[in-house]
Parts: sequence; structure tokens; C-alpha cells
Amino acid sequence: MQGPQSRENQTAITTGWIANAIVASLPVLACFLAGATQKWEEGVVITVLAFCLLVRPPRFSLGVITNLVLFTLFILAAVALLPAHWFFQPEWRAVFERNFAIQLPSTLTPQPWITLSYLVSFAAGLSWLYLVSTQDLGLREVRFQLRFFSTGIALLAAISIAFYLARITPSFWHNEQNFGPFPNRNQTGDLFALTAIVILACVHDDFRRRRKRWIAWILALVLIAAAIIFNSSWSGIGILVVGSAFWLSALMFRKRMRLTLRVFFLFLLLTALLLFGEQTFQRFHLRNFASAGISSDLRWRIFHDTFRLILDSPWSGIGFGNFESIFAIFRDASLSDRPASHPESDWLWLWTELGWPAVVVTIVGIALLVSRVFPLRVGTNQGYRLATLIAALLFAIRGIVDVSGHRMGTAFAAVFLLGLSLHRPLCLKTSRWISILFRFVGLVLLAVGLSLVVASRGEKLLPGSVGVSSAKQLSAVADREGNFSDTIALTTRALQWAPLDWQLYSARAIAEVELKQTQNAVDDFRRARFLEPITYEVPLAEGNAWLPYRPMLAVTAWREALRRAGPLRPEVYTSMLSDTSLRSPEVSPILEAIGLSEHDLALPYLNRISDAAFNRALAQLLRNDPNLQSFSETEKLALFAFWSERGDPEEISRAVEQHPDWLRYAWLGIAKYKASKNDFRAGYELTQRYGEPVALPRVATNFSLQDLEKRFAAAPNNYGIGYELYRAQIQNGRVDDALLTARHFSERPSSPAYFHFLEAQCWAEKQDWERAWHAWQAFQAAQAPATK
Repeated sequence: MQGPQSRENQTAITTGWIANAIVASLPVLACFLAGATQKWEEGVVITVLAFCLLVRPPRFSLGVITNLVLFTLFILAAVALLPAHWFFQPEWRAVFERNFAIQLPSTLTPQPWITLSYLVSFAAGLSWLYLVSTQDLGLREVRFQLRFFSTGIALLAAISIAFYLARITPSFWHNEQNFGPFPNRNQTGDLFALTAIVILACVHDDFRRRRKRWIAWILALVLIAAAIIFNSSWSGIGILVVGSAFWLSALMFRKRMRLTLRVFFLFLLLTALLLFGEQTFQRFHLRNFASAGISSDLRWRIFHDTFRLILDSPWSGIGFGNFESIFAIFRDASLSDRPASHPESDWLWLWTELGWPAVVVTIVGIALLVSRVFPLRVGTNQGYRLATLIAALLFAIRGIVDVSGHRMGTAFAAVFLLGLSLHRPLCLKTSRWISILFRFVGLVLLAVGLSLVVASRGEKLLPGSVGVSSAKQLSAVADREGNFSDTIALTTRALQWAPLDWQLYSARAIAEVELKQTQNAVDDFRRARFLEPITYEVPLAEGNAWLPYRPMLAVTAWREALRRAGPLRPEVYTSMLSDTSLRSPEVSPILEAIGLSEHDLALPYLNRISDAAFNRALAQLLRNDPNLQSFSETEKLALFAFWSERGDPEEISRAVEQHPDWLRYAWLGIAKYKASKNDFRAGYELTQRYGEPVALPRVATNFSLQDLEKRFAAAPNNYGIGYELYRAQIQNGRVDDALLTARHFSERPSSPAYFHFLEAQCWAEKQDWERAWHAWQAFQAAQAPATK
């Protein structure tokens, strides 16, 4: 009997090890997959979670009150699927339906399929919370899961650093800074900082138990700290510093004051530091960290406009997945060229989409779970549990001014730490109904997870956000291939799931233009511009679509694009001119009038015309702004450069006579005019007075004239010796010899341009102003290719 019993124990140990490893690795997997940003990544995470629920569902109940809180939170999220007429009717919904004829469904959420997609993800998050919180673990198993998780994140930090140094980025990582898996650097910093706090507990425990493994943990901590620095996110550094100080302080003064009082005091302290710590970093000149992501001023203005949206919405919120689409029309104080896909706060986001009751219920739920952490007594993994509690609370506080809680990777990591901070052994009752419930949830999540993976990778039109993404990709392909009917069919189907998606309306409108469905295209373009009132690309694309068929509609759209473009107006205007010259010359007079009435658009327009057209446009520009008051110094220099190159010399001369202060901009044109009247001396002297200083070689030697002549005779192709000889000849009054030296090089096409300049100086010294002028022109012509 000894043998079979031993094998059964070994099997149980192995099974338990695998189960613990899978649970601890799930948040690591979610983080590695770019935080489960893409739907196929989210599908993988949900599928793994579903297997966990099916194989080892929760067997314990968190109690009636906690269960009621979690169930209420889910119901509040699902309320958005109820009929809209049961609730307050917001003004924005009436605007969509009345002014833009957008057919919204009868549910409270204007996009029920999108809301349902997010609701499933929310259910997965609640299931994960219940799973990790009710694990029947011994103290050793708790430590194992935390160490396994910390090791996984440390490896992720090492991979991130290696990829960053090697300039390699996995195809499923999308980060502008090319560091870390998350699109937002703050989320990467938050993850590494939370893990660092747990690693501190690992170091302390192994050092206290006299295990040499603490050295490895120190190395992991250094690696995490290096990753935070590479990531350059002030939030990561703040959480690491504050969390570490909190945890160390709690250990140092454990015997001197009650833990609950210490937790309360330090909790207030770290809240203040997290909310206002950015100014502290700026005072320490860490502005690169503080400026990451979004400025504080814009963040507070987004908060202001978010409250406007909240006040104009039902108490139950607008439903999951609707913030970006609806918030765009509420932007006023926060209006800028930067899109706002979220309110820069987890808590405001929750309030906006689920209503204020959800915020209250969430706070109550967190309080109930935190109450199960105590007492933090010796022999209960108190060091580990204190570290995980600090990390989870810091994550929740950080959510006041960031949105890490809305990213599956970071949210699953924080929930994992909160669940393992609970006091064990659990004082919970087993419940057969809980196991049945979560096995059923596991089946649902398994079906959803596999569907997300298959639909995302195969571009299947699955109802919801996955189908919308697939429809956009397929419609883009159809549009490129000229299958405009397919484009309309795909976008129309996707609009049934996402009726507030401006990209779908824009894509459908472009296809409708090609199929001569003018009125439908006009309506869809209006919807697209209203739903996306910030980016200039929307009306620019509209104008490009209308140009071959309805030029006046193209001009109207382009005016809107210029209004939105801000500092990019010249570039946007230039692209319009290029399209106009190639495809629709009849629009050119209108764009000419637009360009010549705006100082920043005049230069791009003048840059594409010449001869009589240039003179005519320039005359109109001067009639609009006779004194060029709207032009900056740089713009005046560019304008007179065009004028001197392409305009009438007599006109520029008369203009300078009326405005003598323009001479410092127009000197080149006046010089050319003087030269055309054979007044070469006046022209050349203008070049010397206003022309930019010429870069000449530095002379480091002090050879005599005779030595230089010998060296030049030995090396006649040496530019440096030739220049030194020229200077020595000028200094000794031998102008003719200096001229011969300069011409020795200036007559060679490959010689430096400054030899033409030196030749011009020699001719000027000899009072031969015509040759001096021509030599200077040769210098300018030779210098032009080098500056391009």
C-alpha cells in the first residue's frame, strides 16, 4: 500500500504545482501579449481562464455580501442592454437620431454589440477575481505563485530591455517608444513597479530564512528598476518609490504602532504623492518622465469635458465601449489635435459607462476584499501579503489619473495580487452552486475566447468589435480592388454593430461617391465629420473623393480640413494643390484665393507656379496684405526668395523703393535687377552686405609665401594648400597671383564652391565688377546643390 499511496501523493503534488503555475502565469501571459490589446490576444487569455474555470472552478463562496456586490456590479454593467425609453433620454442621442438620421437601436447603449463584447471581458475579469480570491492555498503555495509571477514579469522586463537594445519589436507589440509590451508606457511602468514591490518581499523572506536565493531576487529587482528607467514613465518610478517606502516602513515600525493606524496614515500619504507627485519629478528636472503620455493641463481639461458628458447621460451610464464615440462631440475645453479614446482615469471611465452606482459598488467591493486581508500576523506570509496589498491599492489609486485598470494585462496582474493578499487559511464555506456557476461561465468564456481567436485571425464577421475590425480590413481590400459594392455591403453590415463608428461611415461614403450615390455619400460624410470632429484626415479624404465628380463639394470639405489642420495647414494645403493640378484644374482658382488670403498658405501656392501666373498671384497677395504684416520673418525671407527667383525684377525694385525695410529680405532680387541694368558694382555690393557668411577652411599652419608656392607646385590639387597660398598672396598684395590660384580651382567642376567666392573677391579688388558678379553667381550656383 505504501507504493500506490506515494504515487498518488506525487501525482497530487505535480497536479497542484501545474495548477498553481498556470494561475500565476495567466497575468504574465496577458502582459506578454501586449496587455491583450488586440482581440485575438484577449481571446487567448480568456480561453486559458475558461480552462481554469472548467478544470478547477472556485469551490468556496466569498459570502453573501461580497457575492451580492459582485453580482450587482455585473448587473449594472448589463443595464445598458435594457430598453432606452426606461431611462433619461440624453440630448446627444436625440442629435444622432434627429440631425444625422443615425439609426440607433432601442437599447440604452447606442452600440449593444460593442457593449456586449466588453461585457464578456468584464465577466472574465470578475471570474478571475473570484478564482484567485477563493484559491484554497497553503502558505507555501501562496509564496510559490507570487514568486512564479514575479519571475515571469522579471523575464518580461529582460526581454523588453533586450528587444529595446537590439531594436527589435515583436509584431504584436505596439509601442511608440519601442519599449515594453503595452501601447501606453505608463501601463508598462505600472506593471514593473507593482512587481518590484512583491520582489522586495521575496528578497526579505529569503534573506530572513538564510537562503542564498535572495541574491537572484536582488538581480531581478535591479532588472526591473532598469526596465522602469528605460521605459521613462514617471508613474512607474513613483509607484516603485512610494510602494517600497510604504512596505519598508511597515516592517520597520511593526512593533511600535498599530498596523491599521499605520496603513491609514501611509495610505493618505501615498495618495497625495501619486496624485501630485508629477510636480515633484519636475522639480528634480525629470521632465522627460513627467511629459510622457499626456500633459497634466490637457488631462484636467479632459476631466472637465468628461463631467459634461456624465451630466448629460443617464445615471446608469452610456454602456461599455461607447466613450470614444460619444465623447468626441463633448470636447470643448480639451479640444486639440490629440484624439481622446478614454477620459485619462479608470474611475471616470467607469462612472461614464456604468454610472455612479457602479463606482460606489466597486469601492465597497474593494473594501470588503481588503477587510479579508487582516490580521497581518507573523506566520501568515504577512510580508508577502502586505506587499501585494500595497501594490493592489496603489494600482487602484493610480486609476484616478490613468487607465491601467482598463487594460487586461495590468488589470489581471493587480487582481492576482489582491487575491493573494487575502488571509489564509480561508474562513470561507464551500458551495456546490458556486462551482456549477463558474463551470457554466467557463463554458461561455471558452466559446467566446475561441471565437475571438478564430474570428480575429481569419477576419470573420463575428458580431461585435471583432466583426467591426474585420469589416474595416475587408472593406479596405475591396476598395483597393475597385469592388465598391462590396465595400458598401461590408460597412453597412458593420454599422449595424457599431452605428457610431466614423471610419465606417467615411469608408462607405467614399465607395458611394465612386458609385454615383451622391446623396448617400453626402449624408455619410456629414456623419463621419460629426463623429470625428478633430482630425483633418476625415474631410481631406472626403475632398479627395469628391474631386473628380463634384469639385465644389471637394472645396467645401477641404476648407474644413484646413480649419482642423492647425500647424500642419501648409502640408495639407500642398497635398490639395498636387491633387488639383493632376486631376481637377477647375478647382485651382478657388484654392488660389484660399492660399493668397492666408500667409501660411501663400508660400506653398507660390512654390508651384512661375512666370506670368507667379506675377499675377504675387500682385494679388500684395493687394491682400500690402505691408506683409501677417508674414513672419522666416516667411518673408521665403517669399522674397521666390520673388527673386521667379518674379519680375522691376516689380521687386519698385516694391523695395516703397518699403526700404524690405531690402534685407529682397536683396538678392534687387542685386539681380541691378546687374540686369549693368550696375554690377551695386549688385555685387548687395551680396556682400546681406549675403550669409561663407564657410572657409581654417588655417592651422604659418608657412611663408615661398614655402607655400613650393608646396603648391608639388601638390597642385590640394585644396588646403591652395587656400593657404591664396591668403598669403592677398596679404602680400599679389592680387593677380591670388586670382590665378582661385581660378586654378574654380574652373574645375569638383572643387569646393568657396573658390568661386574667392575669385569674385579678387575681381572686386581689381574693380572688375561684372566679372565679380558672375563669379559670385557661379559661387551661388555651386553652393545650391550642396545645401539640398
